[in-house]
Amino acid sequence: MLVSYNWLKDFLNLNEDPKDLGEKITRTGVEIASVVHPAEGLKKLVVGHVIECEDIEGTHLHKCQVDVGEDEPIQIVCGAPNVAAGEDVIVALHGARIAGNEKIKRGKIRGIKSNGMICGLQEIGFADKVVPPKYADGIFVFPKDSDVKPGEDVYEALGMNDYILDFDITPNRADTLSMEGAAYEVGAIVDEKPKVEPVVLKADGPDWTDELDVKVDEKLAPKFYLRKVSNVKISESPLWMQRRLWNAGIRPINNVVDVTNYVMLLTGQPLHAYDARTFKDGKLEVRKANKGEKLTLLNDKEVELDPNDIIITDGEKPVMMAGVMGGKNSEVEDSTTDVILESAIFDGTSVRQSALRHANRTEASSRFEKGVNWDNTQKALDMAALLLRNDAAATVNEGEIKATDVQRNPSVVKTTVSYINKVLGTELTRVEMEKIFDRLGFTVGGSEDELIVTVPNRRWDISIPADLVEEVGRIYGYDNLKSTQPLLAETHGGYSEKETAMRRIKDIVQGQGLMEAISYSLTSPEKAISFTKDPKPVVEVQWPLNSSRSTMRENLITGLVDAASYNMARKQKELALFEQGRVYDHENNSFNEHEHLAALYSGHTLSANWQHLDQKIDFYFVKGQLTNLFRALGIKDADVEYRAEVIGGMHPTRTAGIYIKDQYVGLIGMLAHTVTTLDKALRGSEIYVYEIDLDLITSMLDKGMKAKAAPKFPAIERDLSLLVPNAITNAKIEAQIKLNGGKYLHDIRVIDVYSGSQIESGHKSISYSLTFLNEKDTLTDEVVAKAMEKVEAALKESLKIKVR
Repeated sequence: MLVSYNWLKDFLNLNEDPKDLGEKITRTGVEIASVVHPAEGLKKLVVGHVIECEDIEGTHLHKCQVDVGEDEPIQIVCGAPNVAAGEDVIVALHGARIAGNEKIKRGKIRGIKSNGMICGLQEIGFADKVVPPKYADGIFVFPKDSDVKPGEDVYEALGMNDYILDFDITPNRADTLSMEGAAYEVGAIVDEKPKVEPVVLKADGPDWTDELDVKVDEKLAPKFYLRKVSNVKISESPLWMQRRLWNAGIRPINNVVDVTNYVMLLTGQPLHAYDARTFKDGKLEVRKANKGEKLTLLNDKEVELDPNDIIITDGEKPVMMAGVMGGKNSEVEDSTTDVILESAIFDGTSVRQSALRHANRTEASSRFEKGVNWDNTQKALDMAALLLRNDAAATVNEGEIKATDVQRNPSVVKTTVSYINKVLGTELTRVEMEKIFDRLGFTVGGSEDELIVTVPNRRWDISIPADLVEEVGRIYGYDNLKSTQPLLAETHGGYSEKETAMRRIKDIVQGQGLMEAISYSLTSPEKAISFTKDPKPVVEVQWPLNSSRSTMRENLITGLVDAASYNMARKQKELALFEQGRVYDHENNSFNEHEHLAALYSGHTLSANWQHLDQKIDFYFVKGQLTNLFRALGIKDADVEYRAEVIGGMHPTRTAGIYIKDQYVGLIGMLAHTVTTLDKALRGSEIYVYEIDLDLITSMLDKGMKAKAAPKFPAIERDLSLLVPNAITNAKIEAQIKLNGGKYLHDIRVIDVYSGSQIESGHKSISYSLTFLNEKDTLTDEVVAKAMEKVEAALKESLKIKVR
């Protein structure tokens, strides 16, 4: 909101430097983005009266004799199409400075002397968007009733001797989107009551209310007032109104449109003016648009209306998009004589959505979407009619139509003096607080510590005690608040038990050579439940940015696959990534969060080297990494079981569920070809992953690992070669060996596996290396031989395995 300092002085006795005032306002919570003096940098710009104007033959130029208040008129050559004798214009004299710090000098144009320049508004610094249409391509001509004299500086007449304060308003302070609102705000800051006068209007025409049948849905427009003025003479607005409009960033159009914009700036209530001929059938209806209806707006933009748009119709076709912009078919034209004025409150949410939907945000829509003062609906309507009587010779017809008239009561907020002082850290008395509320225009009731504050409708942002705390704090002055330590209970630093476990797990995984990745928690509905054994009801976002970010993830693998795709598209094929984060579900109508860990591997176990050791990553390598993680966490190998599973997004024969003590904790395996072939970057790659539920794992952790000295006595190794049926797993064999190997069995390793034509069909040959160790004494061959005999006997008897 661009606020004129000179206009503010109509409400307040201001003597402060505008820039100092801007600083004060900023310190109270409403930021002043800039304070601009339009005349700054300009020099020697005066009013000139064109005495003579003659065309220069063969050119578009005119030779003018211009009275600039000197003894003799000066000659100026001007190329503007609208220059003519008898006009009062802007003249830049010899030595003048205009916009862009450009200097004007005497010279010759086509051999004819020119002692200055006749200017358009753009040439002295006005933005194109505020220049009246009739002067957009030529010079500016002062209206006949502007009371300017040749030789006078133009700055006052054009409003350039003003200071413009740019109120950078946050949505909650839309009350300052009007001059009255700004005056109340500034008045509270400088401790002065603004002079806001009521409007008294007496009609001088016949009653018109029987001419129009009006239907309005109260939900769409809780307040909808209409008034009619007749015998309007369309012309330019007086100069005082034009300069207030362009200083506020609004282009003057004509005396009817300008009045509606001026009243909006003054009161914050948007208005609209219809040519009364629009409703020749005597009907007006406010409703939602029908599918397929179209409307050409005042800016010549044709829009196809949405069924959620609020529109005003003539009983059949749309004539306005409510709260946004009027239609071309109801526009006030030069031939208009009768005007119907509308002052209404429309549903702010619908207005905002319509303006956004049709990319047509306006000054009116920005106010409706943030909120307007319900108490100004009547005042704005009466003021507009009064101004049209004064500036457009209009007759104000008797009566008005109030199709809807919902009233809003002032807000009443209860709090206490002690609460406000506690929050602010102040020691203000009740009297001091009452004085602050009085400066704001709030009335205060209650006794002793209790404060019952009645807030006028112009401050619709105040509704809870915390709002009152903010008002007291900013008017008292944030700079006056003492710096104190917050009174909070002592907290001890350090990590919780769960955080400590998470950090421990991440340290182990990083030590295995994996790099941490962080991915989005939001994904698509399809990806959210991929790589999940038992998908649960998903958590959906109500207002997603797009369809690929509409659902909370139920797994971490999805994010790692996206990271792999990004890297592989850039020729980075050797990947070892992990992520520790949360997954989400909506099981049992409850929103649940779970901590997970996932890892992704692709490429080779070792990077390229001179020894050409280029073993590819496979299921068993990743399983070994996971086994080492479990061992480091204190989970016993015997408690972990891998069972073949079919899981969405995973390879059907290279995937296993991970069970610890028969409880499912995650999965391990290779991505399905259907996943990798869909992504060009992943195509042809074998990608292995695992994901585990840390909420379950952390409950199984021990206190950590303990170090011990290296053994002093030598170990003994024995090899064991077995002929094993294919149905028997390595895990079962190792379990039997551990069960019967005795207390000195220290380690078991597979050293060879063979299956082929040289051995019995349906069998495989597995060779093991068994290590025996007595940490307290020298181990003898006799003890080891007895242990081996017991192991072999158990394998033959329980698993029907042949010892080779």
